[in-house]
Amino acid sequence: MKRWLAVLVLATLVCSMWASAAPIATVYDQLSGSLAQVQSLQSSNPAQALTLLNDAQNRFRNSASDLASQLSDGILRNLEDAKVAIQRRSRTDLEARILVIRGILGKALYDAYFTAVAAKQGPQAQELLRRLVAASGLPATLSEQATALANAANLNGLRLLFERTYAQNMLTAIARARNQASPQAAYLDTTRAYALYLVVQDSPRASGLSAQDFVGALAKLSANQMDDFRAQAQALNQKIQAFLQQIGGRPSDQPRQTATPPTNGGVAAQSPTPNSAARAPTAPPSKPQPAPIQPVPVVPAQPSTSAEDAYQRLLGDVRFLVSDPAKAERVTEQLTGAGILSVDDWKRAVLEVKGQAITAQSQVQIGRFDQARQTLRQLQSQYRSQVEPIVAALNPTLAERTNRLISAMQQAVGLRTTDFSVLSNELEASRLALSKQSLGFGHDFQVSLQLLLLGLPRAVLFILAGMLAVIPLYLLALTFGGRNIYWRFLGLAFFFLLLPAMLEGLSYIGSILADYGNLPFFGRLASLSIQQSLTAQMFWALTLFLVIVFAGIGLRGIATQFGLLQNTRTPLGQQASVTMSRADPKMTTETLVEWDEEF
Repeated sequence: MKRWLAVLVLATLVCSMWASAAPIATVYDQLSGSLAQVQSLQSSNPAQALTLLNDAQNRFRNSASDLASQLSDGILRNLEDAKVAIQRRSRTDLEARILVIRGILGKALYDAYFTAVAAKQGPQAQELLRRLVAASGLPATLSEQATALANAANLNGLRLLFERTYAQNMLTAIARARNQASPQAAYLDTTRAYALYLVVQDSPRASGLSAQDFVGALAKLSANQMDDFRAQAQALNQKIQAFLQQIGGRPSDQPRQTATPPTNGGVAAQSPTPNSAARAPTAPPSKPQPAPIQPVPVVPAQPSTSAEDAYQRLLGDVRFLVSDPAKAERVTEQLTGAGILSVDDWKRAVLEVKGQAITAQSQVQIGRFDQARQTLRQLQSQYRSQVEPIVAALNPTLAERTNRLISAMQQAVGLRTTDFSVLSNELEASRLALSKQSLGFGHDFQVSLQLLLLGLPRAVLFILAGMLAVIPLYLLALTFGGRNIYWRFLGLAFFFLLLPAMLEGLSYIGSILADYGNLPFFGRLASLSIQQSLTAQMFWALTLFLVIVFAGIGLRGIATQFGLLQNTRTPLGQQASVTMSRADPKMTTETLVEWDEEF
């Protein structure tokens, strides 16, 4: 028994570690796809873009535990900056942030690729190579050359091939930036070169280059100092050519191979660049890690006339709802910062939040409690940024209560689908607050009751009820376990009456084991709860019918035995006389029948 328990615990730990740490290829696929959607939605639906970005950030936190801390911290910082770029309506800043994120992911893919090649893991190396080429926007012909060198186990030649390609593409990007008339276009090209440098920054041949060289050039562009930028870009160009000479390539202002900038997933305009991760075992000794880089000022966003008009229209709508002018302006700034430009946008945001509540409800119903809590965190983030500002101005008590309810559900053990019905109604109350309406006392009482009992108090209540139900069942076996079949029917009725209570308690025991015992497979017991699934409700209805049937049969039989029901064939008086006439003269009327015997 102990051996099986040890195996079970070990399997659980392995599964949890596997679920929490995704390989870099999976991390890249998830984050790259989300960033492409964010970039496409920035102009048409900034609120949805922010929601997707929050979702991508949360998923990255959960799946990138194996990524070097310098790399993951850099990505998280740039994701935060990307949110600011969306709020400021700056396409340049957003694209620059995405470029830097792709550069950091490229660094992780680059190291993982060489590790796979050194370990002779061909299929895995090919998958990493395909993603590396896409992340850095490298020429398609590079894959064939790299595969040939990897198959020949020529790791040094393979590394030189990549470094030469990256150096040539950096030269191309810097040359293009120097020729740009627009500071924003030059900013993107310089950021693209910077993202390429991040991948090969550990190379000993790149010792003449530093991240500060790129950051300084970006700072000149941020200050609109184009002449100073061109001078610094020229110096940067010479350092890249020196890097290329160290590799053994032919330096030139126009490199032999050019790479077309990626059409999507461009990156970040600033960046606290992460220090390099550890190199693959076969890599040459890396140079010391560079000092932390200070954040660079971003390109100032140029607000358009349409955005200013939208702000003024929203301010007028908010002033109609909020009498205090200062509060109205503060609410308007909060909403526009979250991508809400009209009351219709705010109503759509409420519907999106309610949609996330439905998603979390579905996840709870199938036993994915961790995913449901993650969805609730995203829901609360969107509620606070896009919905709460107006609700807090109109009904502060409602806004505070809604936040408490969402936070309580994130922390609660034993979530049930009925909990989300209350949450959905609470979000509907937030929408109705715009027209000064409410859902009434009944809803307020349900929310207060849920806040009081949610989590352990409710779980303990039902577990206690399920355990105490065993006591009357034991007494039933003693009381109704005799030879009288009608008493047995009555005992069965009591059993089916108490069975749902025991199943409910068992479901909450499973939830506690899943949440606090790190045994997620026990979470499936939640499906036994009447509050959780339609199947459990139908089973409860069936037990009610069985209670009615068995209780009816048993009580009718007992009533007939005691002469309380008239036989349809014999009048009650005649039946009594016949019974008395056939009775044993030695028995009195009080001892005709034992209470648990049949006639």
